[in-house]
Amino acid sequence: MNINQQSKLKMYLTVRIFLLSNPAITAKFPNFTEFLDALDAAILQIQSNSEKQQFKSKGVTDNKSLLRDALVISTIEASSKIQAYAKYNRDTLLLAETKFTKTDLKDVPSLELVDIAKGLDSRITTNLDKLTDYNLTAETQIAYRAAIDSYAESIPQPRQSQLKSKENTLLENQAFASADEALSNIDTLVEMVKFSEANFYAGYKNARKIIDQGTGSLQVQGIILDAETKKPIPGAILTFCLSGQTEVAMEKETAAKGGFMIKTLAEGIYDVNIIKVGFKPKTITTTVRWDELCNVEVELEKV
Repeated sequence: MNINQQSKLKMYLTVRIFLLSNPAITAKFPNFTEFLDALDAAILQIQSNSEKQQFKSKGVTDNKSLLRDALVISTIEASSKIQAYAKYNRDTLLLAETKFTKTDLKDVPSLELVDIAKGLDSRITTNLDKLTDYNLTAETQIAYRAAIDSYAESIPQPRQSQLKSKENTLLENQAFASADEALSNIDTLVEMVKFSEANFYAGYKNARKIIDQGTGSLQVQGIILDAETKKPIPGAILTFCLSGQTEVAMEKETAAKGGFMIKTLAEGIYDVNIIKVGFKPKTITTTVRWDELCNVEVELEKV
């Protein structure tokens, strides 16, 4: 839900409270209950979809990241053990085939990491009867294969979550349209008492106003620094995408002193990719809210 929609939802809730607090007047309106029920249903749909949008995508992405970290650690540990065996037996081929470090695995694509892990598992299984003294057993291999399978299953989940997110956005937009239609019908009813119930009419019109929240105010500020020297990095490019999505919501370049400011960015959880020639790219996750300033400080390592 973006800032404008957030403001609109608050208007819906304000109008609903106002109407419910004036039952003597609304009881005179034909079909009022039908229109109010439609508004209530739309509000519930908006709130439900907003909650799903906020948390599900990030949870799936975070889970995938945790499973990847677990598989990398398991692969490094298994590699070090079979390396010790291969070195003792002067098996140069096995040494070459099973040597993996954290640096080797840090940036490899997801499917390639799975292939590496499966290949290592295959080499260990082939020599398993000789590896007991190196703490590689049938039990450790069951656990290792479980780590491989869990990560492999998680790979398509962010994309699936992204598709689900798009579906939720569509449902949310439909709910806003339904709420607007319900309020339009109620607007027509309220016009009937413009003069006979002047105070009620004025109160309704006041409740019906959409108050913009966060428009023009500072939402995100930050600075990009050299991890080694701690000096600001000018000209770094920051790309904001809603978590789990690929569409770019905002792109910003750091100023001469390495800082940046953003005033117009919809609320949400964002993956922020930072790149600068001569430095390793970095991705962070941050939350943007209309009522709270988001501060970002990132250090980049030189290539």
